[in-house]
Amino acid sequence: MSSTRSSSFWFAALVVIAAVVGAAWSRVSAAPESGTAGRAIFADDGPPSPVIFPTQRIPITFSHAAHLNRAPSLQCVDCHDHADDSRASVDRLVPDESACEMCHPIDRAKPDLVLPGKPPVACVACHPGWKPGQPVARVEIEPPNLKFDHAAHKTTACTFCHGDLAKSGTGLATREDLPRMRLCLTCHDDQARGTAKAAPSACTTCHLADAEGRVRIQLPDGLLMPTGVLVGDAHEGDFRTRHANIARTDAGYCATCHAERFCSDCHLGVEKPRDFHAGNYVLTHATEARRGTPDCSACHRAQSFCVACHERSGVGTRAGSEFDSAVDGRRFHPDGWADNGRGGNSHAREFQRNPNQCASCHREDFCLECHSNQESASDHRNPHGRGWRGSARCEALARRNGRMCLRCHVTAAETGCDWAAQRPVPSL
Repeated sequence: MSSTRSSSFWFAALVVIAAVVGAAWSRVSAAPESGTAGRAIFADDGPPSPVIFPTQRIPITFSHAAHLNRAPSLQCVDCHDHADDSRASVDRLVPDESACEMCHPIDRAKPDLVLPGKPPVACVACHPGWKPGQPVARVEIEPPNLKFDHAAHKTTACTFCHGDLAKSGTGLATREDLPRMRLCLTCHDDQARGTAKAAPSACTTCHLADAEGRVRIQLPDGLLMPTGVLVGDAHEGDFRTRHANIARTDAGYCATCHAERFCSDCHLGVEKPRDFHAGNYVLTHATEARRGTPDCSACHRAQSFCVACHERSGVGTRAGSEFDSAVDGRRFHPDGWADNGRGGNSHAREFQRNPNQCASCHREDFCLECHSNQESASDHRNPHGRGWRGSARCEALARRNGRMCLRCHVTAAETGCDWAAQRPVPSL
């Protein structure tokens, strides 16, 4: 049997990967103290991320607990003798057959050898299912998609990150026994600044970085996404509709993984993701549109998208429908809706409260038929209140959205909030 395929592989899962303390994006329980029993560290953490820790194949029979309990003086470095000076997570720290031969007098010429009173030496003791003349089943353990420096952590007890494997009764350690992210945050956290446990807190301290210095999202084993362990930002389910609050709270956090173009490609791009809304959203969108949550205007332009769709559906003012504003009993709005008569000019109040509702049927030029300083307007109704021109609100609106002002005020003399009126414009 090849030495690289010998019983030494029982250390593989714990050392090559579990030693990588810059753990996965996984849900984690409270950080342990030194000496905490092995699997108890990760009892409530859920499975490790296969994107960070690729799936393993370890056809080996081994028990960490049995070996440590049988030889209490045995130290981790007795078998993993290169762990203290390892500088990268890709280093192969699996002990070779010579480490096993310290206790197991292996004789390759006698694969079925049994020595009374001695530790097992037969090949099948560690390689279940092996038969003479057949190759030993291969152990497949891919390096983790993380960075880790064992040498920089040599002053930290092995049990702090890997737990006390003897007390926990851990048999074959696999990727299920890897430390999780919150364990790393015990030291690698902004809140630890100024303490003895302070350590670099940048995400790329442990996670791989791309050419621009951000966390690399596209990894060989899949797409890296957080599960919410830090700020409740699990990228699943409805995250597309609720990510705005997290982005507003800390845009720099999002920038750890995403460049600004990632946001603009979606928010400003011509083609929008088709899976943002549920399949029957057209039947239920009216409620959210009125409520303004989520903000429809983040993706859709009311005049070119909403009104056009409503008109094609027979809802807008330019579409064929049973409504007729000139015929009593067939008006959509009540009498006096847009004047000072019996309706009390209700449309002004409703527009100020929710302009998007009006915009779902009426195009912008519909308002300009009355509210305009131009010759095309019917009666030049002033949409502004008394004392508007030159007021702080006038100036603020002009600064924020000057295009709106230019819909009515188009001549050079009308630009700015101090323009001189070319004709008397009555105030409503």
